[in-house]
This record gives sequence, structure tokens and C-alpha cells, in this order.
Amino acid sequence: MNLFSSILTDLQAVIAAGAARDRRLTVLLVAVWGRVARMRSRLERLVALWRAGKLPKARLRQVGRARAAGVVPQLRFPTLPGWVRDRLGHDVSAYASQLQHVLTGAECMAFLAAVPEAGRILRPLLRMLMPDAVPELIRLVRPVVMRVVAAGLIPAGVAVAVPGCENLEG
Repeated sequence: MNLFSSILTDLQAVIAAGAARDRRLTVLLVAVWGRVARMRSRLERLVALWRAGKLPKARLRQVGRARAAGVVPQLRFPTLPGWVRDRLGHDVSAYASQLQHVLTGAECMAFLAAVPEAGRILRPLLRMLMPDAVPELIRLVRPVVMRVVAAGLIPAGVAVAVPGCENLEG
């Protein structure tokens, strides 16, 4: 599990070299370098908490957080899968394949099963590095939203006939 840290540190070195080599991409690559650094530190923290058996409680997702006035607008990264590899060459694909290999390990699979937040950290990173599909292990699975109806739990979007409630819409 210490491989995450070493792989991401080496990836940061390749990104820094690419930023120094191509001045047109310097601002974007410096932002990517910082994002990878934050991902690395978050993963290191989660691995340490997982090993200590002190995982944080899952938090509810905050919808539409308000941004403070006068804050610099957030930099938007390209969304094409594998765009970092396309800009920096195949040095980056070596780290993407190393990450894929680490993700197939038994310890990493147990870690990702116990800590779904790690998948939320790794998913955008792998999308930046790989033109292929994100591995099934960390693919985003949307939970089925359920509504409580008099008869029990019914999936949202399913029409249910409840006696005496013909005129209600919901």
C-alpha cells in the first residue's frame, strides 16, 4: 500500500519535467501537479487510518457549496480520458499501468472495499492518466434511491398503485 505514495511521487516528477519542457502547458501542469499531491496525501491518510482501524465516518454529500466572494475561480481540467498521457507522452502511461497493477492486489482490493472514499480519489486520477475505461473495482456505482410507500420500499421512478390514493401524484 506504500506503493501509492511512491507511484504518485514519481508521477509528480514526470509532470514537473513536462511543465518545464513545454511552457504553454506550465500553468495547467502545475495545477495537475498540485492535484496529484493532494490525492497522494489523502490516500496516505486513508491508508494509515485503515491500518489503524480508525476509519472516518461516511459523510453525506454536500450539494452546491457556496463559494466565498473574491475567490479565484476554480481551474477546470480537460475531461478527455487520458489527456495527461496525450500531453506528456508515454512516461505517464507507465505510472497508470503501475497503479492498475497495485489496484489488483489483494490488500488494495480489501482497502478499496472498506474505504469507498479512496475510489473517489483514484477515479479522476485514473481518468486523467488512462484512455481506457476505469477499472471495474473503482467504477462509480450509483445507489438505487428508494422511497417509502405504504406497501414497503419501492425504487424511485416505479409507478405504484396504492388503494385510495388515485388522485395523488408523487
